[in-house]
Amino acid sequence: MNRCAGEPQEGQVRLAGGPHRCAGRVEVFHAGRWGTVCDDAWDLADAQVSCRQVRCGPALWAPGAAQFGRGSGVIWLDETRCTGSEAHLAECPARAWGRNDCYHGEDAGAVCADSLEPEPPHLRLAGGGHRCQGRVELLHLGRWAGVCGHTWGQPEAQVVCRYLGCGSPVRDTPWGTPEDAPGDTPGDTPGHTPGDTPGQVWLEQVSCKGTESDLKQCRAGPWREHTCAEGGVANVTCSGSVLATPPQVRLADGPHRCAGRVEVSHLGRWGTVCDDSWGFAAAAVVCRYLGCGQVIAAPPRARFGPGAGPVWLDGLTCTGEEGAPSECRHKGWGVHGCEHSEDAGVVCAGSGLADLTHLRLTEGPHRCAGRVQVLHEGRWGGVCALTWATPAADVTCRSLGCGPALRAGQVSVGREELTWVESLRCNGSEGNLLECQVRLWGAPYCPHATVTCGRPGEAPGVTLAPSGESQVCPGEALAPSNATLAPSGAASPRPGEALAPSGVTTTPPGVPPGQAPTHSGVTPAPSGEPLVCPGSTQPQEGQVRLAGGPHRCAGRVEVFHAGRWGTVCDDAWDLADAQVSCRQVRCGPALWAPGAARFGEGAGPIWLDGLRCAGTEAHLAECPARPWGEHTCNHVEDASAICADSGLPAAPQVRLSGAPDRCAGRVEVLHEHLWGTVCDDAWGLRQAQVLCAHLGCGRALEAPGAARYGRGAGPIWLDDVTCAGDEPHLLKCAHRAWGEHNCHHGEDAGVVCAGNSSSGEVRLAAGPHLCAGRVEVLHEGRWGTVCERGWDLRDAQVVCRQLGCGQALEAPGGARFGRGSGQVWLSDLTCAGSERHLGQCPGPTWGNNTCGHGEDAGVVCADALPTPSPAHPSPEPFQVRLAGGPHRCAGRVEVSHLGRWGTVCDDTWDLSAARVTCRHLGCGPALSAPGRARFGPGAGPVWLDQVRCTGEELTLDRCERPGWGQHDCDHGEDAGVVCAGADPPQVRLRGGPGPCAGQVQVLLNHTWLQVCGLTWGLPEAQVLCRQLGCGPALSAPVGPHLPGEPHLAGLTCDGAESQLLECFGEGAGPGPCAGGAAQVRCATPRGAARTCAYLVALLVLMTSLGGALLWLTLRARCVPAHLDAPRAPGAIYLPRRASPGDTEVLRLKDDAP
Repeated sequence: MNRCAGEPQEGQVRLAGGPHRCAGRVEVFHAGRWGTVCDDAWDLADAQVSCRQVRCGPALWAPGAAQFGRGSGVIWLDETRCTGSEAHLAECPARAWGRNDCYHGEDAGAVCADSLEPEPPHLRLAGGGHRCQGRVELLHLGRWAGVCGHTWGQPEAQVVCRYLGCGSPVRDTPWGTPEDAPGDTPGDTPGHTPGDTPGQVWLEQVSCKGTESDLKQCRAGPWREHTCAEGGVANVTCSGSVLATPPQVRLADGPHRCAGRVEVSHLGRWGTVCDDSWGFAAAAVVCRYLGCGQVIAAPPRARFGPGAGPVWLDGLTCTGEEGAPSECRHKGWGVHGCEHSEDAGVVCAGSGLADLTHLRLTEGPHRCAGRVQVLHEGRWGGVCALTWATPAADVTCRSLGCGPALRAGQVSVGREELTWVESLRCNGSEGNLLECQVRLWGAPYCPHATVTCGRPGEAPGVTLAPSGESQVCPGEALAPSNATLAPSGAASPRPGEALAPSGVTTTPPGVPPGQAPTHSGVTPAPSGEPLVCPGSTQPQEGQVRLAGGPHRCAGRVEVFHAGRWGTVCDDAWDLADAQVSCRQVRCGPALWAPGAARFGEGAGPIWLDGLRCAGTEAHLAECPARPWGEHTCNHVEDASAICADSGLPAAPQVRLSGAPDRCAGRVEVLHEHLWGTVCDDAWGLRQAQVLCAHLGCGRALEAPGAARYGRGAGPIWLDDVTCAGDEPHLLKCAHRAWGEHNCHHGEDAGVVCAGNSSSGEVRLAAGPHLCAGRVEVLHEGRWGTVCERGWDLRDAQVVCRQLGCGQALEAPGGARFGRGSGQVWLSDLTCAGSERHLGQCPGPTWGNNTCGHGEDAGVVCADALPTPSPAHPSPEPFQVRLAGGPHRCAGRVEVSHLGRWGTVCDDTWDLSAARVTCRHLGCGPALSAPGRARFGPGAGPVWLDQVRCTGEELTLDRCERPGWGQHDCDHGEDAGVVCAGADPPQVRLRGGPGPCAGQVQVLLNHTWLQVCGLTWGLPEAQVLCRQLGCGPALSAPVGPHLPGEPHLAGLTCDGAESQLLECFGEGAGPGPCAGGAAQVRCATPRGAARTCAYLVALLVLMTSLGGALLWLTLRARCVPAHLDAPRAPGAIYLPRRASPGDTEVLRLKDDAP
């Protein structure tokens, strides 16, 4: 089947929600639908592929956390792990389509270099001395001219200020300027174009609602050049011009005035901005305010160093249209919960930093070796070598699509040579030089940096080597003997990232026998003997290989079984299992046993799960494990091994003790062959995040101190540990000397990580309802019980919260709900009550107890109680309603608590929460989740805030949220919901030339209504065209009424809605109308089928002609001549049963009386 030219293709990518087609939220087309990409593992390499696919130049930034707004619909991709060289995002390793653990608040974005190209302006303010003040001028037919001011007012000025990013109009300025006013002569007009006449205007009778995004969307008279008869020329003063002097904002400690730490002035003091809620829109306001062009990046976490003085602003939320950061919403001057390690930063296009993506290597033997040069202001210049080192060389090689840096050197150059970059300091993990610490442009005379990178897809190697020399199979990357390893401090890969640079070729798992898999199961040959490489012989049953790594002795563990290569799950994976793997591939002892797909996700089957090697086995298949192919994992949990012969440094040994789950417990580190603890001084979530990432345990949830997981023994090795949060492991963080501290074991630090396995799932069995019964937990794919020893209400509270069952009322023991079966998994738990699951509570390891099933613990939670009795009244039922909307299934969300109705704040409010609300009300599927008091501000308390639902909860109060009444909102942020309802309104177009044009009609309460034209305009038309699947709205005319048909009045949209149903405000409904009937003309979508009316008419005509010809033929051949005589009017032929011998007898019957 041929596709239409305009139809998206499978795997196509677009950037949505941004200021330019080359900057925005990454969306990918799959299975006929557009969907988003989760920001888990999202980095510059992924953004590079996205930018390449949309043909927007190199990637500059890879923001996450929905920096360009939350998408809708399905989240197609999660944990993408591109090398940066792929042609399409769909080629990158990732989880299966649609499989993720994300919500749209984690949508990934990309900023590409071509987004910095300014779009041609067509609206400006001239003659005012500031870009946000002056005469309104429009560019038409290549000439600038004004707008008549006699109908000009606040709504029109609001549109201009918003379009220019100048804030809001200043109300006390006159809208009209006399045509002979000072400054209206060409010589007085900054930027005046020859041939333009200040007194001339293009438009008059401009009328806006104030919600339009561009003056072109407002109603106006025809375009024609003339002079205004009255009112003068329209002029505007926006708040951006008033706030410009004295400067309120500066960027400090950056390489240029247009890049650095954001600092704002208040009460005569400069202070910083906290990175909470800091994003692209706020950064755009700063860049525009400073005259620094478009925003490139909005880096958090004190990227340009911690500031000093007060933290003035926190929770800064901008639309991107404000004239200065002070016009954005925030918590209040000086109100914050931050420290200077969270200072926000900005990189604007005016800094020139984007030029660091334009690199080349010259004067070398091939394209991946030579002198490093940067293109700036149209000229190539070098990089000063005084701070040049291997980490920076690695980033350079990676940016150029070459292999790893083999040598970082320098060369003397003539004094006439340009030196653009004065200093360059990287840690080696950056995606491009833009992320490094730099000083530019221009530098005193110095030697220039050079680099030799490995060629892409090439690695030195032979199959036969003299005695004593290294032997390598073709395609393996082995560092040459003279290569210098990265100095201490260079970053190791994070969990899930491949150590292999983009230039190293690896073969994906599942390679058929007879082909040469890379880095797999190679048997080193004795000295002087040929090396036997994979592919030369058939893989054997149980054979192991390490894939996806930089060396055959480091990578993802894969095992050959039943004729196929498959992976190993990281549940229970530890150093003993890695030891067996390293022994089997003859790579020396194991140094590290990372999980969480450290070397990328594999493919094909997951062969082994729950391995319990002693470490002495000869083969992995000899270790106790679940049956082949039986598991509860996915490839994000693939296990890996790093062996001594890989030449990679051993990871520091860290473990968590004192809890059943391997991703929660007391932090212990190994030093001088002794395990010791870490003091909780300065211990926090940043330190916990480094540790969780290092252990492959997901994100950090808590960083408890005060020996939450019990007092340790032995030395206290570390104190005052301070991390930035992006270190590869804990020992890369700053800390006091080993063993130097002022603590005791009552201050031992702990950590709670999210984890990555199914351990911790819970259910209640054999109870009277879903929220009461015997506690059973899932571990290693098997359900087991919990022992009553130490069991109390705090432990029960963890279970009730995990199940969404409210408060714990009882914690019975003694097998109250019957004896369970199988393993008794947990015992002697001492939960705080805040843990996410029982495995995170302090207690012995899984299965380490002497309990029997007569001691099985149970729980009774508050929700879903049986019929209440007077002695045990039921808790208050959760109630919700929708107010201020057109009907009961659309409106402002209000919930009842303590006998009072209150609202819900729109922070984190999304379609999943709306889905829960609509289901609870019996209103069908959710269509949208508008915020910002779309249905009017409520009254009374704001009961709920930060509501995070999966969409499967029964009621809103079961979603993750703070306590009742805990919020930082006002009623201007009230959340709303639009549900389809049991009988949702429908729309149609009548009387038009095609399916995308005509009079607008809405079906409401089983009646088709005309839409009143009084409030009809392009925003409403745009929503309707989108709902009908047509192209953009071309016009929104108002025509005559159809006689006898009722009207729908009060319909108002802002243009962003997905359906007209969302435009039903309070007061909308059937009613009188004196403004004509709404019509619309939408663009016909490319590839849409044209009307078939003419084909139907042609078919009817041909059928009629064919029928006539057939009748004439039959009459001539089959009707006897004596019947071909005139007959009475109304006579018809009726057949009768033929008598024997009759040939053809027809009786004529007259229907006349």
